[in-house]
Amino acid sequence: MNKQQKKVKPYGLWESPISAEQLASKSTRLGQIQTTSDALYWLEGRPEEQGRGVIVRYREGQREDITPKPYNVRTRVHEYGGADFWLNDDVLLFVDDEEQQLYKQDLQSLEVIAITPKPPSKRSWRYNDGCIAPQGDFTVCVRERHEKGEVVNELVKIPLDGSASPSIIAEGYDFYSNPRISSDGKRISWLCWNHPNMPWDETEVWSGEWVNGEVANPKAVVAENNVSAYQPDWSDNNELLFAADYEEWWHLYQQNSSKPLHVFQHIEFALPQWVFGCNTWQQLDEDTLIAIGTKTGTQALYLINLSDGSISLLTDHWTAFNGQMVVRHTEQGNQVYFVAANPTQPECVIEVTLDGDHNILQREILSDLEQTTDRGDISVAQHVSFKTSHGDKAHGFFYPPVNSGFEGPGDERPPLIVMSHGGPTAMADSGLDSKIQFWTSRGFAVADVNYRGSTGYGRLFRDKLRGQWGLLDVDDCIAMGHYLAEQGLVDGERMAIRGGSAGGYTTLCALTFHDAFKAGMSRYGVADLVSLSQDSHKFEIRYLDSMVGPYPEKADIYQQRSPVNHTDQLSCPILILQGLEDKVVPPNQAEAMVDALKAKGLPYEYITFEGEGHGFRKPDTIIKAFNTELHFYQQYLL
Repeated sequence: MNKQQKKVKPYGLWESPISAEQLASKSTRLGQIQTTSDALYWLEGRPEEQGRGVIVRYREGQREDITPKPYNVRTRVHEYGGADFWLNDDVLLFVDDEEQQLYKQDLQSLEVIAITPKPPSKRSWRYNDGCIAPQGDFTVCVRERHEKGEVVNELVKIPLDGSASPSIIAEGYDFYSNPRISSDGKRISWLCWNHPNMPWDETEVWSGEWVNGEVANPKAVVAENNVSAYQPDWSDNNELLFAADYEEWWHLYQQNSSKPLHVFQHIEFALPQWVFGCNTWQQLDEDTLIAIGTKTGTQALYLINLSDGSISLLTDHWTAFNGQMVVRHTEQGNQVYFVAANPTQPECVIEVTLDGDHNILQREILSDLEQTTDRGDISVAQHVSFKTSHGDKAHGFFYPPVNSGFEGPGDERPPLIVMSHGGPTAMADSGLDSKIQFWTSRGFAVADVNYRGSTGYGRLFRDKLRGQWGLLDVDDCIAMGHYLAEQGLVDGERMAIRGGSAGGYTTLCALTFHDAFKAGMSRYGVADLVSLSQDSHKFEIRYLDSMVGPYPEKADIYQQRSPVNHTDQLSCPILILQGLEDKVVPPNQAEAMVDALKAKGLPYEYITFEGEGHGFRKPDTIIKAFNTELHFYQQYLL
């Protein structure tokens, strides 16, 4: 349909090809990917099965589900999980959500048996992020124990025949991840850190000898203040490699060397470790690594030549990766598997075949391409940078309204929905997201903000939010909206802001302490910083030490920046969505905000969802959430 045939209709009221029902049915979550010598395995979280995690095996061009019902592959370590399964050529180990026990699945018969005992209480012993020893008789992994009001994280060794209970091989730190045994079976390494650090603030890399199934002579490889290391793992020749931000950017290093493996560039080869099991680098051959690199908020695949340290772009066809990448070596060359998206293609599992000179021979999409939207209805992300408070710059992606059948009136500018991502140490990316297209195809413009504190622009930018949460992130969301309005791209008088979790806090602060927005939606957002500092899960319970300040020493700041204490300053409607089983931001946060709104007689909508935690998984929840939000904006913005 050409422009002359488009119907003129007010922005926000266009008929869209993307329904909330489609979002729910097409919102399969792609998680961990692993490979054996003859097959690829990946994890799908399926909304049509109430979010059940199912492992898919792809072999010789055919895919099959190998997780029998009622098993639900999902770990709850750190609540956010990740690294839910791992394997070798013979067996696959996975964590089942029901009790968080570890199970072994024979890859021939697909028979499943438990190899860890039932925990003392429901989900009180949790496992994840492991590897199977080269000889195949045991695994090492992370265990998280919830006992007597205390949460203890440690590394354990578990025999694969279930003949003995897990035995502890490393303990004493608050957190552990990435236990990996070298291919020759002689060394072991891991990552660990302590409160109040988050893994992107300061972590340590340790390695030791692996002798008779025990750790001997453990030593710290990385242990410096304000240095964050990431993905320690063994090269093909049993050298320990890892990423670290010694020079403000996550670059790649080798043990016993103070220089990076490559020349300095403003590219990050790591991600904030919100979930376990991400791989941003893999070895192709003795002289070459392949790595997911992030530069100015946009990702690509790079080759790193270990002999001369040069970095070259392999492909920028994909611009948004979830941190999952594995390599299989074959006689024909290397096959690289990863999960990624680009501005016109949604997230999917991709296979790339490289020849001996690392040229791309072919690429193939292995998972279902969940795309029903015509290219003419896709709004393509546009990276923008803009001035913000304190003379700084912030960044984001702008999505103009696009619909092949409609256009807005010539004298009207579109309303804007500003998105504040979670974390707050996360990153907005440019991958095609049907949840954004849901808005743009209806005539809303969208601004996805990489405010100060976001990943993808170096540590200096990431650290700018330290002590400033609720201030600078809010400034940047407002500044991007004003910038787009000044450019004539949106109507600055009709702006809404939305966000979940930490992004929900940014949203609530923007609505409470500023008057830039006409409405807003908070999805399991933080309303009371004091409550969050006392009533969150172990992984994040001390996060506010760096983002706000230590409590109770800075109690006055906690009070000042908690929206729940300042509802008298609110003057616009708020929609609040909350899962009733949320352990990260418990429902009492939303309830406190609602009580305050009710007492003040302010307009709001509050909707709760049974059986939902931190992140909505059920189709009915997704449908109701998006339809309610759409009607909310149409009521207050149009």
